[in-house]
Order: sequence, then C-alpha cells, then structure tokens
Amino acid sequence: MPRSLDLNRLKSFESKPREAAAPAELPRALAEEPKRWPSREPVTEGQISIKAPTDVIARFRAICKDDRRTYADMLHILMDCYEGQK
Repeated sequence: MPRSLDLNRLKSFESKPREAAAPAELPRALAEEPKRWPSREPVTEGQISIKAPTDVIARFRAICKDDRRTYADMLHILMDCYEGQK
C-alpha cells in the first residue's frame, strides 16, 4: 500500500522570493527602454496554381533549371517578352 504524501516536505522545493534590485543598481543599458527598429512594410507575395499538361510543366521547370532562375523570375521574364511583342 502506498505511503501518504507528506506536503510539508514539498515546501522545501518551493522557490525563495528574491529581492527586487533597485533601479540604481541596474546597469544603465538595462534601466533604459530598448530602442525599437522602425517597422518595415511586409513583403507582398501571392501564390497561384496552374493546371497544365505535364509536358508543358516539365518544359517550364527545365527552362527555369537550365537558366538557374526561380519560377517567379522566369514568369516575369516571359511576361515581359510577351508584352514586348505587342
């Protein structure tokens, strides 16, 4: 049969309250509020999903890989070329 739990023994594990340091004792850098960086505009990005025949997708991926470009970069180039033809 298990022994009963002695709650008085658990009190020895409680943390001791620490005395709060006076502001004069803190280093100057810690006493001052930290200066915040100016907020930046979040980068606006979007995502699309395109259904196409697998050979067209494979061809597009191959072009991107051969030219070492991201899909977005290659799409930008292709759109610029298309708009230049008009």
